[in-house]
Formats: sequence, structure tokens, C-alpha cells
Amino acid sequence: MTEPLLSVQDLSVSYGRVHAVRGVSFDVAAGTLVTLVGANGAGKSSIINAVSGIVRPSGGKILFDGADITKTKSHRLVPKGLVQVPEGRQILATMTIAENLQMGARTHGAGSGAAIDEMYQRFPVLGERRRLAAGSLSGGEQQMLAIARAMLARPKLILMDEPSMGLAPKIVNEVFAVIDEVLADGTTVLLVEQNARRALQAATEGHILQNGEIVRSGVSETLLADDEIIQAYLGTGRAKE
Repeated sequence: MTEPLLSVQDLSVSYGRVHAVRGVSFDVAAGTLVTLVGANGAGKSSIINAVSGIVRPSGGKILFDGADITKTKSHRLVPKGLVQVPEGRQILATMTIAENLQMGARTHGAGSGAAIDEMYQRFPVLGERRRLAAGSLSGGEQQMLAIARAMLARPKLILMDEPSMGLAPKIVNEVFAVIDEVLADGTTVLLVEQNARRALQAATEGHILQNGEIVRSGVSETLLADDEIIQAYLGTGRAKE
């Protein structure tokens, strides 16, 4: 059996006396999109921040590409191929779009100019406005910039935390189209989303979180067809085909 690219084993995350995540385990196979869905406070972001080295787990183990990264700091994970697109995008608003992308490409140095040009081709709006401050972009465009910046690090695994947050439905569709492209390029994706239906439609596999624990897991198509899941997490009506 092929070893997963990411393996989260019995993970716990605490903030003082608050236990945000309790004994969570799941695997992410290379070339797949796995999503963690649930309401605010379910523990989704705590999990992804633990995987990316931003938060130190209080228990459990995290393996990436066969190596134990449980205690590895975030800046040391980027060269290993693990990159996060954080919640709220966190672009450098006063710097230009070009400067933001240069920050993303600095991990690999040589050849970064060609890689940035490739991102301008993929996201024409970024190329057209490359000399403008990144803060001048719309919310959806800023999300595109955040994804492009992450992709310039040439990740094996990209972690996306609430990429649709605060965006209009049309823009959400555009963001998920970009996520589909990232996956088609061969990059593995771990997606954290409050928009459970949209996330499961994009994913290979899903894990539903409640109060810091995984309460259901399975192939996304199966979860989307489950009436109990639909009523509890996706709204009472089935999605229109």
C-alpha cells in the first residue's frame, strides 16, 4: 500500500485549558484533495495550523512525506514542500503584487522569474496590475494572489484555510476553479472550509468535524448523498444538478 503524503495521527491541540482538537487522525494521499469541514469552532483551523507548524500540538504525531514534522517550525516546512494559504489571505497589502510573488518564489531562487511569469499567465489580472499595491485588489483577486504566491514555492502539499471566506458566490466559483487547476497540476491539497457543500464537491475525501473531533469521514460523493449529513451540515435541500 502506498504511504500517504500526509498522516495525522491522534492529534490534539490545546490553548491553555481549552481543548480545541481531540484525537484527530486522517491521511492525505498524494494527488488528492481532502477537505475538513464543520462549523466555526469545530477545530478545522487548529488542525491545519498544527500541520503547518504554526501551532504546537499538545499530543499526537504528524508525518509528511515519510518524516515526522510534529515539532518542525513553519519556516522549515516550506523548503520541504508544505505551504499554507492562510485564512484571510494575509497578503502584504502595502507591497506590490510583483513583490508579493517574489516573496513566494524566494525559496527556489534561480528560475523564479520564469515561474512568476507563469503565474501572470495563469492569473492575467495579477500581470496587468503587477506594479500596484496588493491591497488594491478585490477580495477574490487577493485570494488568487495568495494561491499564486503559495504555488511559487513549488509545494507537494498546499494547505488552504477558508479560501471562500467573505467572497460573493460568483467569486467563490472562480476560486474553486483555481483549486481544481492546482489539483490538476499534481499538487496535493488539504482544504479547510466552512462552505461544506462546495468543499465536498471539490474533494476526493472529506472529514466532518464537531467540537474538535472527527464525527464522520468518507468519500465525498458518499457524504454528499447522505441525508443525515445534508440535514446537519449542508442544509435541508439537496444541491441542484
